[in-house]
Amino acid sequence: MPTTYRPLSLSDPGSAPGSAPGSDLDSIATIHREACLIAYAFMGWSYSWQECRDWYAGKLPEWDWGMIAVVDGEAAGYSAGMGTHLDQLFVHPRHQGQGIGSGLMRAALKRTPPVETLHVFAENAKARRFYAQCGFREAGPVPDGGGAHPELVYRRNLP
Repeated sequence: MPTTYRPLSLSDPGSAPGSAPGSDLDSIATIHREACLIAYAFMGWSYSWQECRDWYAGKLPEWDWGMIAVVDGEAAGYSAGMGTHLDQLFVHPRHQGQGIGSGLMRAALKRTPPVETLHVFAENAKARRFYAQCGFREAGPVPDGGGAHPELVYRRNLP
């Protein structure tokens, strides 16, 4: 089952009933919720699907690019960001370990301009290993991100 990648629809889902943006919003809410239930277990993360969808409806206008990975007609992962900052990269647990996250990252690094920064929770060891394998290194704490679960800035050393 080959993975295909396409641009993530960044439009307001209310602007065209029944159009792809609504499908993308529902898909990324599902992927995000299922991935975070596992990845963020260290913080007791337990938001509902509707809470995720509502949060993403507010996030869409912030992003100026995004990519969605599709396997057998089903959204399997996505990435999105602003300029050179990767804001989101999640793969549904059912599709993890199949190279989808790496494919999304490769696409983000091939952008013009390429992704240079991202934020990651300090306690998320699996994500930190993945980002290190992609050439990112810890550059310090996220300003004002030091709550109960501190976040780190990761930066890619560009040639």
